[in-house]
Order: sequence, then structure tokens, then C-alpha cells
Amino acid sequence: MRDPRVGEIAFREWHDRWWNARIVEPHTLRGDGSSIKNHVLPYWADWEMRTITRMDVQSWIRSLVEKGAGASAIKRAYNLTSSIMRAAVDDDVIAVSPCRSIDLPAIAVKPPQWFTPDQAQSILDGLAPAWRTMCLLGFYTGLRWGELSGLHRHRIDTRRSRLFVVEVNTKSGIKEYPKSSRSRREVPLPPHVLEALERHIHRLDRDAVVFTTITKGRSGRLLADSNWRPQTWWPAVEAAYYFGDDGELQLVPHYPPHAMRHTCASWLVQKGVSLYEVQHLLGHESFQTTQRYAHLQPDAHKAVLGAWERMETPLTIAA
Repeated sequence: MRDPRVGEIAFREWHDRWWNARIVEPHTLRGDGSSIKNHVLPYWADWEMRTITRMDVQSWIRSLVEKGAGASAIKRAYNLTSSIMRAAVDDDVIAVSPCRSIDLPAIAVKPPQWFTPDQAQSILDGLAPAWRTMCLLGFYTGLRWGELSGLHRHRIDTRRSRLFVVEVNTKSGIKEYPKSSRSRREVPLPPHVLEALERHIHRLDRDAVVFTTITKGRSGRLLADSNWRPQTWWPAVEAAYYFGDDGELQLVPHYPPHAMRHTCASWLVQKGVSLYEVQHLLGHESFQTTQRYAHLQPDAHKAVLGAWERMETPLTIAA
């Protein structure tokens, strides 16, 4: 039998026990800690666990919305709170979790940001040779930035024109993707990309990281996005121009490095590669993530337009 008095424990105390027992990556801990500090503990700290109801949780969500918290931040705070409550149920602290059937604010899905070939070429032209190779690889493989900067020499199979995504560069250093993750995958390399890559790696040791710092006196270190982005990516993007449809010279869109991944997917979908193939190539866990590119398929609107063409008596208006 569960002792109901156990539920008298304060939320803060139960949270501390739950937090100290977690096994997650350091960078995840940092983000979760910030979410809990800003959105969770200020509201729930002194509540007794047994007194928290489903409606109390819904009211908390409403208060976060009214304070102007973003939908993504609210979702993260709620998911953490739900995990805390599930652990309490598992340990017989409470009978049922109050985190059920809760309405959360909708997260607006932004369309993918991607470059045209002319825009991408202009960015490449403004980069130093090492970064030119790295970004060429990014545009043609869709690797995440951490995958690009965590790529090892021995993961490139030059004979079969393939590379294997296994390691990823994180704020905590090089990590291996778990074997069960879709992110661990094989990626084909077009001939011209392989050629550029071979020129870059021919002097590297077998176990070396392919792309590292090149600053004199500090070369050979793991890249940090917080440095690479402002020192390398943004200067190249901000100096890149292309000719628009009207023939006028225009600045390339101010998109972040992750846009290389979106660009790869967008180009492939526009060339008729199936969404399932793109999902596998990019290592998306969910097919819903890949479906963001569906509107770019060559025949995306073919069925709709065909239906209108088959109407026997279409509507008309006087000229």
C-alpha cells in the first residue's frame, strides 16, 4: 500500500532528488537547469506534491503564456515537469501524474531556410579553402554542424565514395551517436565533393578530426560553433551577393550554418528524391520533420491543378 503521507514532500525537495538521479548529457543538463530555474521552480517549489492537480498544471501553463514565455520554452518546462511527476508516480510518492491532457500553446513551424545554388556558390567563394571544403560537404550531405566538425578521417571511405556519421562534436567534446539512433548513418559523396575532401585529408592521420581550427598557434583544436559562426560563417554570408530574378545584385539571405542542411534537403526534393530517402540521408528521427520539404516536390501541386483542369464547367468572370 502507498503511504499517502509520502506525498507531503515539497516539489522542490522531490525535484532535487529527481535531478541528482538523472543521466543526461552535460549540455542537456545546462538547458534543462535554465528552464527549471526560470519557469518551473518559481511556481511549484513550495507546493506539496500530493496537492498538485491537473487543473493546477493547466493554470501554470496559462500563467507562462500570459508572462510572454515562448511556446518552445513552455513545452520544455512542461516536459520536464511531466518527467518529475512520472518519477513521483514510479516511486509511489503520488498515485497519478497531474500532467495529463494538458493544452500547450502551438509551436509555429517555420519553413526551412535554404539557399539557391548561386547563393551557396557565392558563400563558398568567400571562404578560406579549409572552410570551403567543409561547407561544400555540408551543402551536399546535409550533415549537422556538429557532425561536420566531429567527422573523423577514418569515417571517410574514399573507395566507395561514402562517409559514415558516427561521432558528433558537442560543447562537451566528441561524442558517439548511440547505435540505435537514426543519426548514425552512411552518406554518399558526389565525385567533385569527394575530390575536394581527398585534397583536404591526404596529410591527416587516420584517426584525426577532419576539420579543426586553423589559426596560427592554435591550430588543430576542435571547432566551437560559438567561435566559428561569428569568425567564419557570418563574414562570408554578409559579403556574399547574387543576381536576383530582376538582374539586380542582391545580398545573400542572412541564414545560419544549419541552412546548409536545409539546402541539401531542398535541392534533393526539388530534383525528385523521395522524402523517405531524404529522411534517411539526414538522419531525421521523425518523418514529420522531413515533411517540411514536401511543398518543394516537383509534383506537389500536380494533383490539385489536374483536378481543376478536369472540371467540366469551370467558373468564369467577365473580362
